[in-house]
Amino acid sequence: MSLLNKPISTGIASCLILLVLTLPSAAAPGVTDSTIVFGQTACFSGPNKNLGLWYRAGILTAFEEQNNRGGVYGRLLRLISVDDAYEPDLAAANAERFASENNVFAVIGGVGTPTAKRIVPVLRTAQIPFVGPFTGADFLRDAKKYPNIINLRAGYFDEIYELVHHMIDDLGKSRFGIIYQDDAFGRSVLRNYKEVLDSRDLPLLAKTSYSRNTHAVHASLFALDKADLDAILIVGAYAANSEIINLANSLGHKYIIANLSFVLSRELKKRIHAPSDKILVTEVMPDAQDLSSHVVRQFQQAIRSSTEGHQHEFNEVCLEGYILGRYLIAVLERMAGELTGVLPSSLSQEYKTDVLERMGDELTREKFLKDGMSPAKPVVLGDWVLHFKFGENAGSSYIRLTHMGDGHSEKENNP
Repeated sequence: MSLLNKPISTGIASCLILLVLTLPSAAAPGVTDSTIVFGQTACFSGPNKNLGLWYRAGILTAFEEQNNRGGVYGRLLRLISVDDAYEPDLAAANAERFASENNVFAVIGGVGTPTAKRIVPVLRTAQIPFVGPFTGADFLRDAKKYPNIINLRAGYFDEIYELVHHMIDDLGKSRFGIIYQDDAFGRSVLRNYKEVLDSRDLPLLAKTSYSRNTHAVHASLFALDKADLDAILIVGAYAANSEIINLANSLGHKYIIANLSFVLSRELKKRIHAPSDKILVTEVMPDAQDLSSHVVRQFQQAIRSSTEGHQHEFNEVCLEGYILGRYLIAVLERMAGELTGVLPSSLSQEYKTDVLERMGDELTREKFLKDGMSPAKPVVLGDWVLHFKFGENAGSSYIRLTHMGDGHSEKENNP
């Protein structure tokens, strides 16, 4: 019998465990004997603050739910959230703080493309994982350039593809324009939009832009008047998009008006004076009100059971935050389970857990990234599955196309 196949004697096992228990601690950043700490920079102030507030609320709901069960093998989950007001300079400063203090296991739940553009180089240099950014920008999906990024949502190209093909094939539209936020977000989507239209041999007939975090957006609509359009894509968040839509309605425009998931559809609808089926929105999460979905039922139950007073609402942004939190928990539990699996089975679960609590140096960022994006091990959260293909860092391509008419309907692409 080879040495690899020989059973471990009780005496040797005890010595191994004693060695683990007496080794000096070399815990990964953000990991202690009692906690695993994550960082977040997102917008908690400014005109689009609800995106950050609800995304954080969903994450905290998942963390509270797990902490009430004892955490992840005895370690409670904590979130350090700092405001960037959806401003890239503030986001970069926050990321540099996380990198210099090196006190978080990963940075999670960022909101927006322009802010992500500034923080990803900082986090890559510091080798800090960046998990679940609330954006579908292409550059975040370059796994070779950014091996530390994990995306949990479909990309903007996927959303635009579904929108354009629906407007052409189902609605018969052919004259397209765009109003976009003039920053990394808007310009990235503009490129995607042109690419999809080119694939259908259609030109982009008109384009105009506006500045981020401003309400001065009306002029961007007037600039499209002479193009005789029948469909426009508005690229922005709910505050600006709702103002443009309301102006278009008041002027009697008959455009089909398309919006991406970043718009936060339920918040957008609250601000639109005349919701109609000509206002389209893509979603990258299941319907947060649909109780036929197992993960949605879990999400709603977790919110109802929460005692922490987070700002909750049954919307897709809060649900996406909850799914992000559940994903982190699932990967950490899987890593911990693999570690306990190397100990002799004769040991009690209590003893295994006690040993694991002293093995913080094994819960590393590198192992998290490898395990969290393993093509062989999808992360299953009820009926929501995150599956990463080899060499890719995006776990979902789910798209749901909705409109804002009273007779709400949707078209789902669930690969």
